[in-house]
Amino acid sequence: MRTTDAIIVTMVIIGTILSSDLLAQQDSTGQNIFELSLNELMNVVVTPSKLPQFAGTVTQKIDVIDANEIATIVSGNRNVCELIGQLPGASVSVLSRNDANWGTYGGIGPKYSTYMLQGVPLDAFVDPMSLDPNILDHIEVQRGPASVFYPNYLSQDFAGNQSPLAGTINLILKGKVEKPKTTLQTSFGSYNTLNSQFFHEQNVGLLNYFLGSTYEMSDYTDYGSQGSWLNMKKDPGYSKTKLYGGLTLFIDEEEQQKFTLFCQETWHSGDIGRIYQGFDHQYQTINTGYDIAFNDRLSLQSHFGLRSYDRSWQSSNYGAIDTLTANNGVKQLIIPIDISFSWRHGEANLLSIGGDYQGAKYQTWVDPLAGYRTYGNKASAFQGGIYAEEQWRPDTQLTLRGGLRFSHIKNTIELVNANAPGINADSWDKLLWSIGLRYSFSKTVAIYANTGSSFATPALKSTGGTIPLSDFGVIGRDGQLPNPGLKPESGTSIDGGSDLRLPYSISAGVRVFYTIIRDAIVDNVVSLNPSQSQSINTGNSRSVGGEIEISQRISDRLSWFANGTYMKTSIKNEIDADQNDTEIPFSPNLVGNLGMHLHSSTGFSFTTSLNYNGGFYDGTSKSGRHRFKPGILLNAYLAQQLAKAESYSVEGFAQFYNITNNKYEMPWQFENPGFSCMVGIKVSFQ
Repeated sequence: MRTTDAIIVTMVIIGTILSSDLLAQQDSTGQNIFELSLNELMNVVVTPSKLPQFAGTVTQKIDVIDANEIATIVSGNRNVCELIGQLPGASVSVLSRNDANWGTYGGIGPKYSTYMLQGVPLDAFVDPMSLDPNILDHIEVQRGPASVFYPNYLSQDFAGNQSPLAGTINLILKGKVEKPKTTLQTSFGSYNTLNSQFFHEQNVGLLNYFLGSTYEMSDYTDYGSQGSWLNMKKDPGYSKTKLYGGLTLFIDEEEQQKFTLFCQETWHSGDIGRIYQGFDHQYQTINTGYDIAFNDRLSLQSHFGLRSYDRSWQSSNYGAIDTLTANNGVKQLIIPIDISFSWRHGEANLLSIGGDYQGAKYQTWVDPLAGYRTYGNKASAFQGGIYAEEQWRPDTQLTLRGGLRFSHIKNTIELVNANAPGINADSWDKLLWSIGLRYSFSKTVAIYANTGSSFATPALKSTGGTIPLSDFGVIGRDGQLPNPGLKPESGTSIDGGSDLRLPYSISAGVRVFYTIIRDAIVDNVVSLNPSQSQSINTGNSRSVGGEIEISQRISDRLSWFANGTYMKTSIKNEIDADQNDTEIPFSPNLVGNLGMHLHSSTGFSFTTSLNYNGGFYDGTSKSGRHRFKPGILLNAYLAQQLAKAESYSVEGFAQFYNITNNKYEMPWQFENPGFSCMVGIKVSFQ
């Protein structure tokens, strides 16, 4: 069946459901579902406009994952990306507890849905490995092209600059504290993994704050596939320490002004299973904000961030006796700033204007044990933007949105592979746009559509690499090969769909999307040496697909969900027949999710989720790529309240990851290590 036929059939089925006599029924409370508006049935979100709005009044598709759900999602690799893996449109592929996610968003690759903290950009590869889920009040996931509010993220590492073309994920911090609470938690499990957590939140007058720490150590296990270049000879142990704190200070009793501050420091060290293959990483994240409502119509939002990434690792020659050859490292410092004004005008219209800045510094180094450090790459990048967007609501049924962003990007390069570059500076000016609409036919049916554009420059890691081109295919030389001829990429994305609110608290939806990126930059795994990768331009990359989802909140104690995403991707490269009419790397054709949440009156909780991934390729070369088929990943979370009083509660819990022990292979000769579990106890004081 063709994609278009499948979408038509799906719409017909849903239309039949809508026209059935179920619409005349009432929910379990006896209240007619039609007495509630579509807005009342949806969450309040801030991502689409930077101000609180009902999700049913904005044009973009928004998902909300609250703190209670976050606490029960099993994260086998300790990665925030896994918290959104149950949503349509996403394919999460975290390589290990020590490595990043190389999944895809909207079928177009791993770098086209940005991450943010309180609306300030983050690195989609590093920060989800670093940030602690305990800091989160909820997560807002915008599927489809983001508005012009949000810029690219100037990461020069991993897959390079990141664009919100296929969506954006906004991590919302804990803010106002209703009552003091302290939580102590410890757990132990597979691979001698020990995890201990402390968290405290309190309010003192107008001041609300939280602070905490997490420590985990593990012997871990071999996560390389058979014959992998990782060549592990022992358990690849690691330790992670996270310290964090945040505050929200309301400057007046009416809460019209507030100041926010958040800081986290993460230390992550260990080895990858061999002597002289150690690593030592340190990440720092700072967010500050000042918001003020001058009156009922005019408000100001201002945010400042600092992201510091300091990674180092050893390289060695291995054999009967391993020998250390060098210490290597990469440092990044990125500072994002955003200031915007929002003006409510008319009865329900909103005009927002603002500007943002982003400065980035990037350098790589190597210490060849000669007592001195040499720098391989050194560069800085600057990005400035101004934007304006109008959200117009002529009546209660229709929302129209349109916006423009002007961006200026400049790269300054000092060194490439320890040599002076041929061109030491380059700059680009681009005008980007975004439009959308939403129309509610009734209190239960709404449709929406959005489209927008993007532009991204190649990162220095992609153009300059971390190892010279002469190392192509050489065993033992791990890293990124350079490609100085990379061109910038530009893209356009379109999505549209329908939200349905049915009787018995059933929610359903369909969404279709189409994305095209011209001169797309993708990362290929080198077939001669899978420890190497190289970025290339691929001509035009396209992703077209559709999502269908359904969920039901049967009661406050029981709910379930199911969704599926079909993605057809293609790359057109008429210059190279070996890379023409191939699929986009890391993009599966089919992803499905099924799960349920149960909370009984006896204090027992049970959450389970099943993820199916139909498989993907690791490169664009027909002759050199490999196909991976993860198949089914089944997880479960169980908890039982052991004691409860007015001032404290005690809970025992267990987390089961990959219950079917599915040891599927992943890119770069990584492998899912199979089943693991953690058992622990949590004590809360109020």
